[in-house]
Formats: sequence, C-alpha cells, structure tokens
Amino acid sequence: MSFIGFALITNTSGLYFDAISRDLHVGRAKVSLTVSIRLICSAISMAVFSRFSHRIRLRPTLIGCIGICAVGFLLCSRAYALWQFYLAFAVMGLAYVIPITLMPPILLAAWFPTHFGTVLGITGCLSGLGGAIFNPLISHVIASYGWRSAYLLTGVMLMVLLLPCSYLLKPYPHGKLDTASAPNAKPAHDTRTKSGHLIGMLRSPAFLLLSAAMILLQIVSGINQHIPAYGISIGLTLTQAAWVVTARMIGASVGKLAIGSALDRVRPQFAITLFAAIGTTGWFSLLFGANLEAAITASFLVGIGQCLLMIALPWSIRRVFPGDDYARALSVINATGQLTVAIATTVHGLIFDMTGGYGASLTLNVLLYVLAAIAIITVAHGHTQSFRHPNGD
Repeated sequence: MSFIGFALITNTSGLYFDAISRDLHVGRAKVSLTVSIRLICSAISMAVFSRFSHRIRLRPTLIGCIGICAVGFLLCSRAYALWQFYLAFAVMGLAYVIPITLMPPILLAAWFPTHFGTVLGITGCLSGLGGAIFNPLISHVIASYGWRSAYLLTGVMLMVLLLPCSYLLKPYPHGKLDTASAPNAKPAHDTRTKSGHLIGMLRSPAFLLLSAAMILLQIVSGINQHIPAYGISIGLTLTQAAWVVTARMIGASVGKLAIGSALDRVRPQFAITLFAAIGTTGWFSLLFGANLEAAITASFLVGIGQCLLMIALPWSIRRVFPGDDYARALSVINATGQLTVAIATTVHGLIFDMTGGYGASLTLNVLLYVLAAIAIITVAHGHTQSFRHPNGD
C-alpha cells in the first residue's frame, strides 16, 4: 500500500501540471485545483471514518477504494475539460485516503504496539522509495507519450499491483476488526460518556498543538506538487525536474526510516529537533537552487525533513492518544491537514501565477516549518503520559 499506492496516487500528481496546463490552455492554478479537490474530499472521508471506523470491513473496503482510484485514473486519460478532472479527483479523494493514509498507521499500531516508530518509519521509507521509482517512470511516459498515456498506465498499475495486496491484509493478529479486541482498547461506555471523552480529547492542549503542527506542515507540503514546476521555473527540463522530485523521495525514505528508529530509542524531543534542523536547511537552500545539483541537494534535505509530517506527527498522536483514541484523533487531525493542503496547493499555484516564481512560497515555508517543529517538540517535551479523560476513562 505504501510503496505503490502512495507513490502513484499522491506523489506523481505534480508531474502532470505543466503538460495539462499547456494542452488545455489553462493556468497552473486551475490544474493544481484538481489536487485541492481531491484533498478536500479526502478530508470529508476522514471525518466519516473517525465516526464509523469500528464498523468498517477491511478487505471489501480496501478493494472498493483501490478499484475506484484505478477507474478514476483510467477516466482521466480520456478527459478533455477541467470539470472532468475535478469530478474524477473528487471521487478518488473520497476513496484513496482510507487505504493509503489512514489504514497503514492504524494497522501498524495494532500489529506492532511496542515498536510503532520503527515499523512506521519502514513503511514510510517504502512510500518514499516508491516515489523515487515511479516519478521518473511517469515523467518519462509524460514526456515521451503524453499525459494521457501516463494516466492510463497509472490506472492499470493500480489494478494489477495494488488490488492483490488487499487480500493479504488482516486488521489485527487475531484477524478480527473489533475495537473490543484491539490492543489497549477500552471497555464500552454509554454514548454520553463517549461524547464527553471525545470533547475532552479535542480540547486538550496536546491535540490543539498537534493540530496546529499538522496545519502548518500541510501548508508547507502544499508546494510539493509544484516541485516539478519549480524545476522548470529555474530552467530545468521536465526529466531533470523529475530527478529533483526523486531526490526528495529518497530523502524522505532516509528521514522516515531514521526518525522512526530514533523515536523508539532516544528522547523524542532530541530526535525531532535534529530532523527539523535538517528540513529547515533544505527549505532555505531550495530558495537558492539555481542549477540541477543545488536543487537536488536541497530537495534531498527537504525530503528528510518531511519525516516530521509523515512519522513524527502520527507517532506523537499515538503516544498521547493510545488505544481507540488513536484512530479518532488521527482521523480528525488528518482531516484538518487535508483541508489545509487542499487550499495550500492552489494558493502556491496562485502565488506562482502572480509572481512568476516560487520564492515567496519557499520563504513562507521556512517560517511555518520552524513553527510546526516547535509545536511538536513542545508536545514531546510536555506530554510523557497519554491523554486521559478527567473521569479516568
């Protein structure tokens, strides 16, 4: 799921912006709106998941969601107007987020409760490696055969490579998706108690800080889909720009694997501070990426720093909100993040259309990234104990 699904569905989106913009004679902001629509719909899906996660049957849900995404990409290969892209990405947004974004950390938390950081880092590393492999492939197909062929290939690969994985997954070692048998699960309470517990969780300082960090980091990551366009804006070809993206993916793999292991072995605030410093250096350096070598180096550091969003945040959420609370907190915070990055992706495109470059966006990213790191470090430093309802639930 992480290696193939995350890479094909999310990491390659920005490769299409320039080609579709030229082919349909529309601004880049209008093309990037497809990703924003997908993210907004994914936030809706996350909100629904947070309420009904205990009722979901794993395999049928995964098969249905992956099938919808595959068909969506196949239809995009035949699209001739922006509204057709908007509709396809809206439907895919509702579907992809469950198998690609939500289920991996939830399943890992159930299967590996004592080494969660390490296994989360490994799966995150695989998603980065997938991006490093599939980005050059998709960019080559776009450059050689056109974006329609690339969408067609993506849909076929999802069907052939990802659907079979759905049959191999089990929600828990017990093989039963039942919150009562989940690790660290709490006994059932009446609706009134559950409601009070949820409100208390949403109002806790840790939840608010982690939500703020998610919002800030998603504003920063909103430019990720524009990295190929950024490369073209500094004089690179699409193929060269794809290597800049690949460098970020490789860096992300290194960062996710390293911080996942570090979070299980050293004090969290130390690990998070170190990787935040690397990420800040990367974003600052990307401002001065005037050639291929400089852009690749900066992008690699940015990728390492992306581990704050992909690993440190979900790890911190589980640390503060264990058991059943984890799925709820993760869904709500991720939904907030999806809405944010949906807006940010389009805003970064608008800034480019207005200024003719990405300098303003990159400058903003440096500031917001530092603030997000401070929020996560604050939670790591001040919340060694998990969240508990005042009544003891």
